[in-house]
Amino acid sequence: MSSNKNLLRLNKLYRTQENSLTDVVHITDENIPKYRQVNYDAMRDIINERKICGTQALERISKLQNDSHAIREQAELKISRDYWFNEQYKLNQQYRKYDDEHQTWLTEAFHDPDLLSIFHEITRYRIWLDENTIKFRKTTVLPIIQLKEELQSKTITTDNISDIIDALQIVKKEQYELILILNQEERQLEDELKEFRKYIDEDDEINMIEEGIPESIVELSCPDDELRATMLQEFLIIDHKYRETLLDLDANYLYIVDQENGGWDIDEHEMLVHLYEMYPGDVKKRRTCIYNHFHRYYPKRSRQEMLKHEEWYNAQTYYLKHKHLILYEWKQARIALKLKAQVVFQEAYELQERLAQQHEEKMKQRALCEQLANQVQKWRDKQLEILEIKRKLEESKRQAELEKIRQEHERSQKQRQQTKEKLAEYYSKKEQIRLAEYEKEQRRLDEMQSILAEQHRKDWERVKFRQEEYEQKRQDLRERNQNEEREEIAKEERLQALAERVRPHVEIDHARVLQPTKAYNAHRGLLTNTNDDINIQQELFPINTFNDRKLYSDIRIRLEQRLRDAGLIQTDYARQALAALQKPPKRIDTQANQMWNGFTFKTDNIEQHNISKPIKRDFISHSVFYGIEN
Repeated sequence: MSSNKNLLRLNKLYRTQENSLTDVVHITDENIPKYRQVNYDAMRDIINERKICGTQALERISKLQNDSHAIREQAELKISRDYWFNEQYKLNQQYRKYDDEHQTWLTEAFHDPDLLSIFHEITRYRIWLDENTIKFRKTTVLPIIQLKEELQSKTITTDNISDIIDALQIVKKEQYELILILNQEERQLEDELKEFRKYIDEDDEINMIEEGIPESIVELSCPDDELRATMLQEFLIIDHKYRETLLDLDANYLYIVDQENGGWDIDEHEMLVHLYEMYPGDVKKRRTCIYNHFHRYYPKRSRQEMLKHEEWYNAQTYYLKHKHLILYEWKQARIALKLKAQVVFQEAYELQERLAQQHEEKMKQRALCEQLANQVQKWRDKQLEILEIKRKLEESKRQAELEKIRQEHERSQKQRQQTKEKLAEYYSKKEQIRLAEYEKEQRRLDEMQSILAEQHRKDWERVKFRQEEYEQKRQDLRERNQNEEREEIAKEERLQALAERVRPHVEIDHARVLQPTKAYNAHRGLLTNTNDDINIQQELFPINTFNDRKLYSDIRIRLEQRLRDAGLIQTDYARQALAALQKPPKRIDTQANQMWNGFTFKTDNIEQHNISKPIKRDFISHSVFYGIEN
């Protein structure tokens, strides 16, 4: 069924009048479409053509994919090359720095007699390295360069191509063996450096911490045995605490301690670590760049393995840093405790000496105090006798003073009683005067209240009168406005009636439209039977404004019209031409009025206007009235 549908679709797409794949025959009796045999040759041609087109499309797609892959590859190589150049620059800088430090150290060692032998050994070793380098270059690099120059200078033909290939194979084999030897020597050097580094690290970790009680502290003497035992025990407590911390750290990171290089080969591990150091942390898609670079050297490693190894390396870095920090804190704690013990023991000795001195001084002070106490007791007895005599004298004086004070008190009491009586009399008189003044002010207040009440009544009547007057004026104004409106309506009616009466009633005559008017005939002199005394061309009423002749007498109007006709009215030339014309003299009717004084107007001889009428502002011939009287 599906094959029939495909044939019908091909028939519909590629069928023409001249060459069709199938011929349809309609049988009218049964009304069923019948098909003849299919043209398979034409169909095969079409299918082959489609296959060729599909193959070409696939080739183009594969070419685009290859081009895209090549472009991406070039971009990745460019990024890797840039970062490698930066890394190479940093390594060269570090090499120069360390080389300068080494040269400085050698210079100091040359002038130091203790390090002179080491200086000579290093110098001999460097000379040996330079000689071996030159020898290695002569035996390995120079033959390859000579072979390259010979190949570039000679022409390769069919006769000597076999000799050249044999020579290249021999050189390749020699270089391969040489590279293997160099790799083996490099591996040996790396192992030696690694062992030396482990030895240094172990020495650092072991020599960094001296567990137990230091001998320098044990040799110190302390006057207090309990204090000495406490300080020595503190060293053991600190060692135990930090040793437990290190054991806990090793237990938490046991999988890092057991695995060397995370289960990877040393070359792969060092390559990955170097790439992580080479690419900074702020690079976009840093892991992708690292993986692409790493995948070029070790294509068997997947991205998941790289990420897993990265986690292991980060954990190892954290473990080493944390361990170093614990050891550093351990060492600092022991140094601080050692200094503290020395200071405490020194302070104990000083305290013992100070207590001994204080005891001697105390005994001396006690003897001196007893001697002084006897003298003080004698002095105190004499002072007591003197104080007793003084007390008796003071008692007699006090009795005399008390008698004197009693007499003064009685005298003041009498004087105070007299003053109270005088004050009472004064206050009574003052109260009488105040009552009189109060009654007078009260009467004045009553009078003023009556006056104010009368004035309030008069003011209320005046206000009421003014309101009635204002309402009357409004009523009069309203009636006046109504009368004016009625007059206007009557006037309009009369004018309408007059217009109806004078409106011409002319019969409909279409020929009259084409005939000339009487005014036209009179203007042409063709009107007959007219009265010569009547001038029909005379104006109906005098014109007090401008006409076209007066307007065109002004040169500015004519110039502006010419500029408009020429289309130059908006140009700079037109503005300059109009500005250059001499202005005509001002007319008399446009001269400034003498009543005008800036933005103020004279108020003398102002007509009395109604307050409700609109204000007329004739700034030229009249002053302005705002409807408010002063």
